[in-house]
Amino acid sequence: MEARKKLQEIAAKKLGGRPEQYEVANERVFRKGGSGMTLAQAAKYAIQLGGVYDGHEAPADVHKLTKASVAALAGQGLVAAAKDNYPRDGSTFSYVASFAEVEVDVETGKYYILDFLASADVGTVIIPEPGRPGARPVDARHWHAIGQKWVFDPQYGEMLSKRFHHNKPPTILDVPVDMQWTALDIPDPETPWALAVSVSHRLEAAAPPS
Repeated sequence: MEARKKLQEIAAKKLGGRPEQYEVANERVFRKGGSGMTLAQAAKYAIQLGGVYDGHEAPADVHKLTKASVAALAGQGLVAAAKDNYPRDGSTFSYVASFAEVEVDVETGKYYILDFLASADVGTVIIPEPGRPGARPVDARHWHAIGQKWVFDPQYGEMLSKRFHHNKPPTILDVPVDMQWTALDIPDPETPWALAVSVSHRLEAAAPPS
């Protein structure tokens, strides 16, 4: 959002008009039916403008580590950093509805997760790769469900299951044959930002009990 705003301001300074008249799409910032410039050209002009556009000035309300990162990138192109100041009601939670097809050996009790689908309540997904199951084949919650046998002393609360065989790490054989995910994909009415952790909980709801 901050980068888009700065691109619009840069185009207005370079080409004239008001920032809100410009749109950003297809690696360009332009006015409909009018002049425009590529993002590379905008980045070069940002260096000429300096200040808040090329990282020599960071927003006052961002974290000190963010300010250090902005300073390290100063003068290399368009630099945008911002703090999420959008209003919201209450706390933000992430919910996931999970569906699994499980095959169970009725003689031994051994089960296999054949098909798994998780649907995350996360609004519009901008970068899908972090939530893609293929990128994270074995989830920690999956491990909790199938491999960790936690036992606590009922009187003192001390954990008794401390041995390796009580907490068996999952293997590639424990991964569902077909694991997919999807998202609600409805924009949040209050803020454009989402929780990166949302899809990481995809296996918690439907994994078989230990």
